[in-house]
Amino acid sequence: MKAAIIAAGEGSRLSASHPGQIKPMIRIAAKPLIHWVVVGLRSAGCKDIVVLTNSRGGKVAPYLAAAFPDVNFDFVTADTASSFESFRLVSLRLAETEEEFVVSTVDALISPEDVARFITECRTANAAAGLALTLHVDDEKPLWADTDAKGRVTALGADAKDKNAVTCGLYYMTRSAATAIPNAERHSRLRDYLQQLVASGAAVVGITLSKSLDVDRPEDLEAAESFLTTETKR
Repeated sequence: MKAAIIAAGEGSRLSASHPGQIKPMIRIAAKPLIHWVVVGLRSAGCKDIVVLTNSRGGKVAPYLAAAFPDVNFDFVTADTASSFESFRLVSLRLAETEEEFVVSTVDALISPEDVARFITECRTANAAAGLALTLHVDDEKPLWADTDAKGRVTALGADAKDKNAVTCGLYYMTRSAATAIPNAERHSRLRDYLQQLVASGAAVVGITLSKSLDVDRPEDLEAAESFLTTETKR
C-alpha cells in the first residue's frame, strides 16, 4: 500500500521554542519528527510515500532520502491554504494510480504495530474511508467521534454525542472517496471535510489504536520522547 505524509503546516505553536526550525525536522529521541512517521509507515509495508512540504521544507527531502534508501519518496512542494487542501492534494495524487492508500499528518506519533493493524483492519472493512481513533485525549481541540457496534463512524465533531474517541492523524482512503472529494475552497479545515463525509452517509470505519500522540505544542515533546524511547521501544 502507498502512503502520504502531510508536512506542509506552519507549526506555529512550536516556532517560539524552536526558532528557525520547521516542524517536520524538530528532533525527538535524536531524530526528526518526520523520521518516526516514516518508520511507522515503512514497518507497515508502505515503501512508496508521497511527502508534502511547504516552500520552507527544503531540508526534508535530502534527510529522508539518505535515512531511508529503501523507500521510494515522491516529494511535493506546495504552500497550501489549509489542512483540507493539503489532504486533497495528496489524496488525488495517490488516487491517480491506487485503489486504496493511507495518509498521515507529520505530527501523529503512532506505534508501527498500530499503523500495521490500522491498515489491515481498514482493508478488510469494505469501507470507503477509515479514521484512526484513540482514547488518549491530549489535544486542545480534539475531533470527537461516535462509532456503532460494528466500528462504523456515525458522527464527528459537533455532530458527535457519545464522544467515544478522537481522531489522531492517520487516515485510510479509497479511490472512490478521493475522486469525490470537493474543491479546495469548499472547506477551510480537514476536520470539516471529514465531518461532512461521515454526515453524507459514506461508509467510514473507525479503528481504535492502543495509544497515539499529537505533537503540536512544546509541552508535547517530553511525552513524545517517552513514547518513542520506552512505550514503543524504538
